[in-house]
Amino acid sequence: MEELEARSHRESEDRADICIIGAGIIGLHNAIQYAKRGFSVVIIDELTTRSVSRYKVGESLFGATNSFFRTVSDLDEAISGSFIKRGVWFAYGMEGKEQFGPDVAEWGFQGALPQRWIDRISDPGFARVMFEDAQIVRPEIEAVMRERLGKFENVTFNDRGLVRDVRFGPGEADHEVDWSSRDSGASGTVRARWVVDCSGRKRFLVNRLGHDVPLDDGFTTSAAWGQFESAFDPSDDRWDFVLGKDEVIRRDLDTVHLWGDGYWIWIIRLAGDRVSIGVSYDRSRPDHQGSAREVFWRIIGRYPLLEFVKGATTLDFSAYKSVQYISDTYVSADRYAISGDAASIIDAYYSQGMSLSAVYSWHAANIVERHLRDGVMDRGYIDHINRAAKADWLIMRGMVKYKYSPAIADSRFFILDHVVDYLVFAAFLPARFRTAQWLYQTGGYSSRETDPLKASRRKLERRLSLSQSAPWGRLNPVTVAKIIDRRRAGLAKRAQWRLDNGVRLRAATGVMRPDAAVPALWRLPYVNRMRNPNLSPKAFKEPAFLSPDLSGKLPPGLGIFGTILTPMVAAALAFDVGTTFLRRGTRAVTRPFRGRGSRA
Repeated sequence: MEELEARSHRESEDRADICIIGAGIIGLHNAIQYAKRGFSVVIIDELTTRSVSRYKVGESLFGATNSFFRTVSDLDEAISGSFIKRGVWFAYGMEGKEQFGPDVAEWGFQGALPQRWIDRISDPGFARVMFEDAQIVRPEIEAVMRERLGKFENVTFNDRGLVRDVRFGPGEADHEVDWSSRDSGASGTVRARWVVDCSGRKRFLVNRLGHDVPLDDGFTTSAAWGQFESAFDPSDDRWDFVLGKDEVIRRDLDTVHLWGDGYWIWIIRLAGDRVSIGVSYDRSRPDHQGSAREVFWRIIGRYPLLEFVKGATTLDFSAYKSVQYISDTYVSADRYAISGDAASIIDAYYSQGMSLSAVYSWHAANIVERHLRDGVMDRGYIDHINRAAKADWLIMRGMVKYKYSPAIADSRFFILDHVVDYLVFAAFLPARFRTAQWLYQTGGYSSRETDPLKASRRKLERRLSLSQSAPWGRLNPVTVAKIIDRRRAGLAKRAQWRLDNGVRLRAATGVMRPDAAVPALWRLPYVNRMRNPNLSPKAFKEPAFLSPDLSGKLPPGLGIFGTILTPMVAAALAFDVGTTFLRRGTRAVTRPFRGRGSRA
């Protein structure tokens, strides 16, 4: 902070290619991104001791976040020094329980590569960029990013300015961004060709230009979270999951999600004996009334497994009353872009906020670069990514919306809804892999592009989004989002019917791994006949000469994995439709002759 306090800014008029509003993690990332592409940048924010040291949501890197931060933001070493996560874990049914058991539904994916694949990797640097996710401490990572930013001569960092107004220039005239400082009295104006709003929940341009999209479906959530020190006991074997005779998985080495009725809890271990624990909840529920802090401790108190939190040292505590919102514009031909929380927030689930922010910041940078360097305003690309960004937000919102409903108590819904999530991310893998290659080979410097990388970037401009992945990439992005949402809505409706009519399915478990990636959905008809229903597939051990070099070309299986998985998921959903239809018909015919509460 001494370095921050030592800086001062006179009343001035600066000139830059890009002016960035906000110096949080996405604003800093964008500043480095544009600097690497050769443009002059002014980044403005009023930083205080509190703002740069507070703990923030967004500790878990997932999706494309790791690739962008390790390369563009030069965080490879810092991320490797963070808490390396092994995967993601989801569970329902832990309320009131001291430990996990057979009546708890669980779903997980272990991202750690098998050792035989690691031994075949010829470029460990690329493997980290593509595969080695981590759980970061936000203020520490942002401090590293500010240090990186200081090494670029084409960046001016105004850390004592609050943006007060933006006046948009007509045609190709510069925009004018007015700022002033509350504590030093300094003020000034930045003239820039483009403005990028990374102001977070202040949503400067969204509010000023009326880009907010009203949400009228009645689904609203709040979130409360704390950072705790010396809280987690790594020797607590209640977190062990025995997958096979010789394989034990530590759930707490993953990003853990504990679902309840109308809420979920995240547990994210961090470096230095710290842990982030949060609760995201449907605030319309009668049992979720009161302050966010009260709701947080009330829900945490339902979990004996989390008793350790009560005696831990609280480093920080924060809350958002309204989590979800979306902008109708991410990039405008009027020469501005909106990124990060300034554009949209879905929910902390799957930690997709920063991933989608990094992806669409990259798309925006391509548009800005084409305009500033070639004089071309690519309106077709702008329209495409605005549609795709909206669709991706809708897809992610669907991933959480139905799980907040009572349907989460139905074991088949719990498994199949997570299987649909799994399909979405599996289909995204080829584009994510090719993006990681582009990022790793260029380091974010577009000047380092070879002809093959230029061709790859052109393809990714179309494909790099959840809604434009194979096999549905030729459809309109919003159409894709609506199709997926209808499947989820039907799944939830059928689950609710089973619950309302006393049909109880055994809690099932499914754990995927890189070498056991296809869930054993063919076991669904036998779940209630199995003592411990398990949809985890057996690991496939290929001959040594077929082991992939995951730092080389895209493995063929990875490239078509989404296409392979799609008919399997469709068949599982059809099974749910068919069996529920038959059961409803049978129930209607036999209702006068039987009681309720049968087991399916």
